[in-house]
Amino acid sequence: MRPSYDIFLPGDYFYDLIFTGLPEFPVPGREIYSQDLLATGGALFITAVALHRLQVRVGWSSTFGTDEYSQFVRRLAVAEGLDLSLARYLDRPYRRVSTAIPYLGERAFVTYVDPTPPDQDAYWIAQMKSCDFKHLHLGAILSQARLEPMAEVARAQGATISMDCQDMPDLYTICSWAELLGLVDVFVPNAREAMQITGTTAVQAALERLMEWVEVVVVKDGANGAWVGHGGTILHSPAIDAGPVLDTTGAGDSFNAGFLYGWVVEGAPLDVCARYGNICGGISVTAVGGATAAPTLDRLKEWDARLARETPA
Repeated sequence: MRPSYDIFLPGDYFYDLIFTGLPEFPVPGREIYSQDLLATGGALFITAVALHRLQVRVGWSSTFGTDEYSQFVRRLAVAEGLDLSLARYLDRPYRRVSTAIPYLGERAFVTYVDPTPPDQDAYWIAQMKSCDFKHLHLGAILSQARLEPMAEVARAQGATISMDCQDMPDLYTICSWAELLGLVDVFVPNAREAMQITGTTAVQAALERLMEWVEVVVVKDGANGAWVGHGGTILHSPAIDAGPVLDTTGAGDSFNAGFLYGWVVEGAPLDVCARYGNICGGISVTAVGGATAAPTLDRLKEWDARLARETPA
């Protein structure tokens, strides 16, 4: 029988090395000591784990190599119970390592990646054709040339498509955004990315521009919560206070998982989807490592019920 998933998730792992409790931000020529250190999985590993804990059937099509970084994250995925039947294994190192330095609510990264296999997109498309799925989620921007064949396969299955963004200096000029976003149903950038893409200086203006290009736009705005634009209407979903913020790494990936659970699995209204996203993102920052505190479905529902009681009628 063909495997069947709620969400097909193509994208590589990262090995995240996170330093916490810094007395100051590092400067050249001075050695400082962190209070703690954690090695864990990053990037699409975070979204896959968060979706799995929400009882979403997720097919994560990642690539692992022979190196210890790959094998460390693969072991974490196996321990979490993730379905890795769509993953592939290269007979060479495939290192994707990021050192994260969170400080005063912001983060800096130093990253190294080995070359991506030249047939990566072809592999993903083959895997998409080998299974059934309701939704395709892309954790980062793909060019129009890369996205079009993947979108064609997804549409042939009747699947919807969402895409996250990447914070880079040339976002405004990187592509024809109207044409690219016309290929997806949901776009989920953060506030800074949304303003870079649209060349605006306010989230509201960015939302209005993005709504011209994509059916549903969800802008993640950190402590300000999330904004959703659809059908000419903009709604705001406030952030939750789940406790002290220890590490914001992967908060956006966790938000995506909560939002997609509501949108794909429950078919919930957009305000509910955004609330689920804020719950998952808000809880994730209370521990170091994006997937560490990702909530179970029961905990998500407990928080949702609590928020419903606290919200004035």
